Amino acid sequence: MLLARRYIRRVPRQIRVPRPLLLAAPLVLALVAYCMISFRVAESVTRVDRLPLEPPATSVAGTHEDVSFESRDGTLLKGWWFAVAGADRAAVLVHGRGRNRINSTFRPDRIARMLLSHGYSLLLFDLRGHGESGGTRYTLGIEEPRDVLAAIDLAATKARVDRARVAVIGESLGGGSALMTVKEDLSIGPVVTDSAFADGNAVVSESASKYTNLPSWFTPGIVLMSRIFLGLDIGQVTPAKVVAAHPERAFLFIQCVDDQTVLLHHGLDLRAASTNPRSELWLVPGCDHVQAFATRPAEWEQRVTAFLARELGPEKPVARAAGILAALRRGG
Repeated sequence: MLLARRYIRRVPRQIRVPRPLLLAAPLVLALVAYCMISFRVAESVTRVDRLPLEPPATSVAGTHEDVSFESRDGTLLKGWWFAVAGADRAAVLVHGRGRNRINSTFRPDRIARMLLSHGYSLLLFDLRGHGESGGTRYTLGIEEPRDVLAAIDLAATKARVDRARVAVIGESLGGGSALMTVKEDLSIGPVVTDSAFADGNAVVSESASKYTNLPSWFTPGIVLMSRIFLGLDIGQVTPAKVVAAHPERAFLFIQCVDDQTVLLHHGLDLRAASTNPRSELWLVPGCDHVQAFATRPAEWEQRVTAFLARELGPEKPVARAAGILAALRRGG
């Protein structure tokens, strides 16, 4: 009986939870909650709502061809092909995050009409996870270069020109992806970027809260969850390093001074990375993200076409199709 009483007295001492553990429990729970929220946000923020294809293709030209083609990894991509008879050059427009081939504040419809008038056959297409293309998410320039390369292949084949005569013009995500494409294939034509980022980690740390509506201290967790569970390592996305590694190439960088999404330093960093004397940086005052063309359309046209003509040679006179002329007269 005495032994039983002693055992009963000892039981409370044996099951007493150590004080350090009690203090650590809330921290562990907070960490678990942080990781769970970070994962949910990483999973959702890399998926975007698919916007309608508006305005229609007829806003660019009277005739076009609906095209379907595979990315370098087999993802189905869709777009519109606009041919210019006798053209000796082509261009591919690469849209930004959450946009598509035609629906963007970048005004791809107006830019496309302008390029057609300068004798460029043209491909507008949807990146993976956008528009009518396959895929479920965007990857900030990790997988998008595969899409850009496939688009260049198609444009070169359709236009019957060498791949080096296909210019790539990208906005925001499309600009960063275009620069990363240079790393994958040096044979592509000249690259023009508008509001492109210089470094994936930097642009995410600066703008993530805008898209997640969470405090900035969640960003490292979102980045970590993206790498662990989605296989997306944005540390691999370093457009400025790609530019620096290719001094033989000239680039045209366009950057709005008042951009609140891709901050001014990205344009400055990209230009500083290029040691090619033909590379240019056009800083556009008084405009926000991808608004340079909408703000100064005539100067945008002059700078872009002059750069491309220098890299590809003078524009070749071509007969403009009636549909293109009609679209140009409509303007807007």
